[in-house]
Amino acid sequence: MSKWKDLYRLKLTTPEEAVRGIKSGDKVFCSGASSTPVALLEALVKRAMAGEIENVQMGSFIILAPIFDVLKPEYQKNILIDNYYTSPLDRSAMASGLMTHTPYHFHQVTRLAVEEVGYRKLMVQTGPMDKNGYLNLGLFANYLDVVDRLEEIYVEVNEKQPVVHGPNWLHISQVTKVVENHHPVFALPPEPVSDVDRAIAENIVDLIEDGATVQLGIGGTTNAIGELLLEKKHLGCHTEMMGDAYMKLFQAGALDNTHKNFHRYQMLCYFGLGSQELYEWMDDNPMIYLSPISYNNDPYVIGKNDNLISINTTLEIDITGQCASESFGPIQYTATGGQVDFTRGAWLSRGGKSFIVTPSTVVDKETGETVSKIVPQLRPGAVVTLTRTDVMYVATEYGCVNLKGKNLRERARALISVAHPDFRGELRRYAREVKYFILPEHEAGLD
Repeated sequence: MSKWKDLYRLKLTTPEEAVRGIKSGDKVFCSGASSTPVALLEALVKRAMAGEIENVQMGSFIILAPIFDVLKPEYQKNILIDNYYTSPLDRSAMASGLMTHTPYHFHQVTRLAVEEVGYRKLMVQTGPMDKNGYLNLGLFANYLDVVDRLEEIYVEVNEKQPVVHGPNWLHISQVTKVVENHHPVFALPPEPVSDVDRAIAENIVDLIEDGATVQLGIGGTTNAIGELLLEKKHLGCHTEMMGDAYMKLFQAGALDNTHKNFHRYQMLCYFGLGSQELYEWMDDNPMIYLSPISYNNDPYVIGKNDNLISINTTLEIDITGQCASESFGPIQYTATGGQVDFTRGAWLSRGGKSFIVTPSTVVDKETGETVSKIVPQLRPGAVVTLTRTDVMYVATEYGCVNLKGKNLRERARALISVAHPDFRGELRRYAREVKYFILPEHEAGLD
């Protein structure tokens, strides 16, 4: 038996025994999404509910494991969930104050967590150890850039976790405790594409040239854009999340990374989330390069790609271009994520373009009314995720406009032109009120 196998056996234990190393007052970061260490997390939550630990703070992204039993007021003194990126599973807990949120730019998050917040312990999921003692972190390259500054690392080994290429490895000598929990990796089917999604996609696809390197967000609109990009040639990939759209583009021959000037032939990403088919495609795929967020999402690194195309969504945008992409008023709904990183990276890219894509309207879930997503003013308390100075293209189903270099009057005209016709009158009245429009010709053609 090899030295590394002996060390692995020495560190192998049960989830219950492993998390006994977490003490009251500790700050623990937990890998999320499809790499959530379910068994370790459940064992830690049980300790909190039993009153064995107090004042433990746990940070994570897109928490998919069953933590909801601890999301009650009576357990707040035991464990506080610091949710860095909420999902539909836990937004109600965030809105009710049973979770908190630390604002960040994604490329800064690991440094922020270690240097400012004080996280020193980490729970992650990996694949099985190889013959040299290395464990691949699979779909989530979490914390590898600060691993030397952590005190303890708890690893949950799952044989179903794909092996994903890149600097995405821990060595058994770096690990505090190991547990095993083999289960299917959480899969997320692609969101369906609506007619509005397709219309938005059609308004921007001609602005994406053959050979461009593309970053896609998540959702029906970006899936529609992916479908239309199937007709392009020699696309590249530098993205935050590797999703099904990239697999389909590659399989169709539209994406081959041959025209990339930076990391040629490689698809850069920070994590993968999608279908089981996607995970099978990512497994041991040498074209995929999964790296820590401090590298992958650094705007200056992103900007090294010529012709970088960034495509993201927003919840609300005012007529000067301010984007509230993470909150409804003061209520946290999601997070900054990589939107700012990639928008600024696209600006630094030679030939780069950034897009905010959004339907012109949405149905308010509380009132049932249809409301405009282009508004005179953001809701009171809204978080400005993307400043108007950063925004470039904005696209709805009614068109696509470029705000870069536009003055306030020109911005108002441009955004009103792609708003839903039912709401253009209200937007024009506001533009008059704040003196963006003072002559009839300022608003000509906006009916």
